[in-house]
Amino acid sequence: MFGQNQEELITEWRLHANELLRERHLDKLAITNNLPFLIAAIIRDLAVKGGGAVPAELANNNPLHHGVMRFREGLDVGEVVTEYNLLRTAFSTLAERQGFSIAGEAARLINHGIDEAVRQAVMAFAEQQSLLRKKQEEEHLAFIAHDLRTPLNAVSLLVDELSEGMDQTARADAGELFEILRRNLRRVETLIKRAVDTKVEPLVPGRPLRPEHRTFELWPLVQRLLHDLQAVSSKHAVQVVNEVPTTLSVFADASLIERVFQNLLGNAFKYSVRGRVIVSASEEVGTVTCVVHDDGAGIPAGMLAKVFDKRVTDPTRDGTGFGLAIVKRIVEAHGGKVKAESIHGAGATLTFTLPSSQEA
Repeated sequence: MFGQNQEELITEWRLHANELLRERHLDKLAITNNLPFLIAAIIRDLAVKGGGAVPAELANNNPLHHGVMRFREGLDVGEVVTEYNLLRTAFSTLAERQGFSIAGEAARLINHGIDEAVRQAVMAFAEQQSLLRKKQEEEHLAFIAHDLRTPLNAVSLLVDELSEGMDQTARADAGELFEILRRNLRRVETLIKRAVDTKVEPLVPGRPLRPEHRTFELWPLVQRLLHDLQAVSSKHAVQVVNEVPTTLSVFADASLIERVFQNLLGNAFKYSVRGRVIVSASEEVGTVTCVVHDDGAGIPAGMLAKVFDKRVTDPTRDGTGFGLAIVKRIVEAHGGKVKAESIHGAGATLTFTLPSSQEA
């Protein structure tokens, strides 16, 4: 009976599935396009009185694949289980419509087939969740490690400046202390480099950032960061100018935006030895556009289109390829956009947007 009415059974199942979609505001295609294969497998088992297990030869239409697909489509595990349980309703409804009731061996085969499919799908779904959490943790560690490099470099340079500024007697008295400090800074730098180099192949898109928005003035944030990075800019003989309007405010996560500027400035200093870096910003219709411009070597033409991708770095420079990827992720988490413009050999302009107010 089920074999002769297979299309009606699939239609009945889709009817119940669509009711679920309306209740949970889910996309129709996200739930109704992958289970007809299981209906066919159960009907086959009923016909031959088989073991009721989902056959392994179903390849990319098996429950394991289904669980992975549903995870990637954003369903939760309860919705995945519900998809399968709706099959029980569809079988019962069709049987009643044809004047039958499902009992005995037929009920066992149907329930066994559905239960086994649920087990496999949930197992695959849980495995994907575990892999995602692991990769997110690794990505988070790599991003933090990368962002520690710039302030660590600034501290190291300040130690050198402090030592060189002392007279010979004072330097002799404190020489061992400075050497201990430098040695420990080198250890930390080695640990950070090891974390960045070995810990990640970051997942895309990964878990989204959740910025803690508040309104704050942008000029003091930039000015404080320039002061903290003065040792780095001085090392490269870079002149830095803060042209952000003193009255300009943004609605964003201050600590994350500081990381954005830190990465953009660190990049600009590296490419603008004995050059000039200008930080500016402007507001238009609820959006603040921030710009970091340098007159240095610029971005190679072959890198420009993918400069914000992870692990993309200039092979002629020391870098991890995470700095601008961090910038992109943070800005997009604020609903903004990033852009890079450059003529190789004539400087680069990196731009990103932020909301200027909560309403924006």
